[in-house]
Amino acid sequence: MKKSFWVPVLLVVLATSLVLAGCGETVAPKKVDPHKPGIEEYGGGTTQGIAAARLGDLQFTLNGVRCEPGSDLAKPAAGKRWLVFDVALENKGFESEVISSLGLFSLYGADSRPKTFVPVPNLKGSLDGKLEAGRKISGEIAFEIDEEETEWEFVFEVFRIGKATCNVTADTIK
Repeated sequence: MKKSFWVPVLLVVLATSLVLAGCGETVAPKKVDPHKPGIEEYGGGTTQGIAAARLGDLQFTLNGVRCEPGSDLAKPAAGKRWLVFDVALENKGFESEVISSLGLFSLYGADSRPKTFVPVPNLKGSLDGKLEAGRKISGEIAFEIDEEETEWEFVFEVFRIGKATCNVTADTIK
């Protein structure tokens, strides 16, 4: 057979291998009673919060969820609310990790529709930047939701490793 026949075949095999290598597993975060936050053992360490999971070298903890009313300068649109997630990340590995709140976190409503990330001015801390080995970072990330919504799915996803999904209800909000 001609050499040119094998080139497309090898490219298809290589592309399929790369796609499959990028598939990770879904991890169910360890749940903590949101009304009685306590310390939980997870992945060789202690974690305090609503939910926790370890994906690769990153230990994720959802510390809390709150609604942000906004200020005179910025408020949610009519019929909307800002839902703010307080998150902690710890790099348990030996190399630094680049952290991106937009790349690692997403929110879906009960109808499975993605919610819009909102750069709310009153957030505490940022979840963006370089996280050195052995270091921790805490910050908040906000999404715009409809006022009548009561259930969401907060997703922490590390490319090529997997994702952790936290089911959040209105009862969880402070």
